[in-house]
Amino acid sequence: MIREAGYGPKLVREYNELNILRFIKNDGPISRADLAKRYKLSKAAVSEIITNLLESGYIKEIGTGNSTRFGGRRPILLEFNPKSGYAIGLEIKRDHARVALSDLNAKLYQIKNFTFERGTPLKKVVNRIFEFIDGYFEIPWVKRSKPIGIGVAIPGLINYRQGKIQESDTLFNWVGFPLKKIFEKRYGIETIIENDVKAISLGETRFGIGKNYDNLVYLWIGDGLSAGIVINGELYRGVSASAGEIGYYDIGYMIREKEDFRYLHNNHEKFADVLADRVLIDAAKRAIKKGEFADAFDTEQITVDEILKAAGKNHPLAVELIKEYGFLVGVVCINLINTLNPELIIIGGQPLARHPLLLNFVKEQVKQDILRTPSRVVKIRKARLKENAAILGAVALVLEDLFYMNRLNIEKYREVFRS
Repeated sequence: MIREAGYGPKLVREYNELNILRFIKNDGPISRADLAKRYKLSKAAVSEIITNLLESGYIKEIGTGNSTRFGGRRPILLEFNPKSGYAIGLEIKRDHARVALSDLNAKLYQIKNFTFERGTPLKKVVNRIFEFIDGYFEIPWVKRSKPIGIGVAIPGLINYRQGKIQESDTLFNWVGFPLKKIFEKRYGIETIIENDVKAISLGETRFGIGKNYDNLVYLWIGDGLSAGIVINGELYRGVSASAGEIGYYDIGYMIREKEDFRYLHNNHEKFADVLADRVLIDAAKRAIKKGEFADAFDTEQITVDEILKAAGKNHPLAVELIKEYGFLVGVVCINLINTLNPELIIIGGQPLARHPLLLNFVKEQVKQDILRTPSRVVKIRKARLKENAAILGAVALVLEDLFYMNRLNIEKYREVFRS
């Protein structure tokens, strides 16, 4: 869709330039003539823009294409140069961090991982991250490229203006640390801070299973419960950055009969409390100690993986535990479906969340929704990106308004590509 850019020749030229760069990135290799035809711009105007982009190194000529059926000169093909710029993607969790270098096609290079003790000051974690980033800047192609930005995925509610955690239930000593300020002061590169689940949701939208959907919910299940919401192709954060904090849903308000999950239920009040790996393990241990399934597992060695393996062999306790877990996830999904009416719900997080058996139970529960139309339309899929989801989401934050959002950010384009 070609939209108005505003007034003034400079603005229109930059608008056209960014749109054409996107065309080449998404549809290349492509010729100048095809660009003029598809973008509905004169060949002379396209030629001027292509000259600028070639001189800047953001595109390159890669040879010739086929002649038309009428013959004539073979067209020169143009291709986007992904190594003309780079982004840094960071995932910081409570006990580990991941650091990656990315080109402009979100291809990751040299992913670095390190662990630390819970409670480690965030400043100490950041100093370790600096070491890896400094190493990236010594790579030859990076030295020749344009820095686009740094994206950081981290737990908690984010103050976007100040670029720091403003609230967290588990990371009290990280609240208020000026992440954005400290990265920008050191590197002089725009730094974007985002909640980790929201970042993962964006990663799945741009590079994962949600690539062809404009309205979706990413449901993260693991050490807690949260959701990322994408509406009309854009990440929805909410007025106070708390959109998607569904772990605080009250179980008693949504489920009256505790018999529906009698093994898992142990006086839990919130969905985040019950939808956790440790709850599944504790439930198995309680059932075995009661003598209901004496031959089930060694209670000292039981793990989620062991439960999943047993469920795959149709062991009744293991199947019942996964079924109850799926029932609870399905109840959450029904609430999200009836509230947001998404095209797609993506379920990800810990390995249990992506297990086919769990997914089947979730889908069966969603079919029980009283409101039939939205539950029949929505698709429920497991996440695709796995361990790199948060890093790719962090990279997507950097590249988002240059290459993926419908709205064109001319100011950022001018800052990054025209400076």
